[in-house]
Amino acid sequence: MDEKEQLKEMELELQEVKEDLRDMLFDIRAYLMEAQTPIPNDLEKEKLRDELEAGRR
Repeated sequence: MDEKEQLKEMELELQEVKEDLRDMLFDIRAYLMEAQTPIPNDLEKEKLRDELEAGRR
């Protein structure tokens, strides 16, 4: 394998790693934004509703 082929393979691998890293960062960003929002998501609403109903019993 010559140097140009090795370089091309390394560039392709680097591009894949960059895409994976970008996806992970977007996931982290979405998680943080959801955690910091004052508006509860649907799961939190359901959990809160269940807790309130359990407290009334």
